[in-house]
Parts: sequence; structure tokens; C-alpha cells
Amino acid sequence: MSAGVGLVLALVLWGTLAGLDLASLFQTLLSRPLVVGAATGWLLGEPAAGLRLGALLELFALDVVPVGSSRYPDFGAATVGATIVAAAGPWEVTLGAAGLVGIALAIVGGSTLPTTRRLNARAVRAYTPRLEAGDPAAVRAVQLVCLGHDVVRSGVLALVAVGVGAAVRYLGWLPGPGLGDLLTDVALGGAGWAVAHGAVASARSGARWRWAVAGLAVGALGAASL
Repeated sequence: MSAGVGLVLALVLWGTLAGLDLASLFQTLLSRPLVVGAATGWLLGEPAAGLRLGALLELFALDVVPVGSSRYPDFGAATVGATIVAAAGPWEVTLGAAGLVGIALAIVGGSTLPTTRRLNARAVRAYTPRLEAGDPAAVRAVQLVCLGHDVVRSGVLALVAVGVGAAVRYLGWLPGPGLGDLLTDVALGGAGWAVAHGAVASARSGARWRWAVAGLAVGALGAASL
């Protein structure tokens, strides 16, 4: 197996695992953009690019909580594809374009969740008589069938994300320095707005505001000391 094929397989497997971690399997924060980006950057030999891209998308994903039947973006495989783009050149040029790719892929990934839920509901209905009878084999069967749905969903999203990331990187779809710098500025501004909006929306008590102000003060002091 060539190194290139091995890398693609590793990226697809990692993207699939990140998708499963979102709700179906582990839920150990492996699906968070910061974690996915860091690991993807390490696989690509560009850990700094992965951390930057992961941090950017993490700011957009902070308010995403995979609860119940709510609709939310899936940043797992999306971050893998976006990191491929981010590692293609100087971060000032590629970060904004990579962020755009990541957000678009995350929205597409999120749109597949209702279909997966409908398939899972169909599986439950098919096994309802046996479930009502207390058949433990039926419980295991439903769990495996529903997990299989998400394995397929996450695997397809990972393949698409890696394919899109590679296409943007290797087919000359990356923006030039001028547009790339502009997209990076827009992405950073959007991330800052997303964090500010989330902080204001979630600050329902004086205690939260005090912690927010304290965090800003500590961050400002840390930045000033660099």
C-alpha cells in the first residue's frame, strides 16, 4: 500500500470515527473541531495548520449541542476536509477558505441527521413486537442496525469531506493571496461574532457575566504578556 493511499484511508477512518463520536458511540469530545483538526494536521504533517483550523471552527461550534432531535451541523468529517485545505499554504491565505469549506461541509453533514433518525425509527418499528415482548436479542439487533446507519452516514461524509478537501487543494481551487487574506479576515471576524453572540445569549445571570468578564481579563493579560 502506497503512503498516499494509506494517508487517505487514515483520514477517512478518522473522519468516520469523529462522526460516530458525535452522538452514536463514544461522545468523548473526539468530534470537536479542535480535536479533529489537531489530529488531522498531525496525520498530514502540518500540526500547526490543524490546530489553527480546528480552533477557528471550534469557535463556530461552541453552541452546537447534539441533544435529542435538534438540528445541528456535524463538524467531525467536515473538519478533516477543511484541514486538508488549511495545510495547503500560508495560514493567512488558506485559513478563511478552509473555514468556509468546513462550515459548508458541516451544514451538509447536519442535513443527513434527520434521515438517519428516520431510518432508526423505522428499525424500531420493525422490531416493536419483539421489543414489547422483552426479547434481548431484539434490543441488540436494534442497537446494531441503528449504529450501522450512522457508520454508513459518517463514512460517506468522511469520503466526501476528504474528496472535497483534496479537490480544493490540488485542483487549483484555492484563492489567491488577496482574496485568501480577505476570506481569513472575514472568517476570524465571524468566529469572534459567533463567540460574542453565544456569550450574550447564554449569560442569563450575573454570575455568568462575572465569569465572562474574568475570562476576558485573564485572556487580555495573557495576550499582553506575549
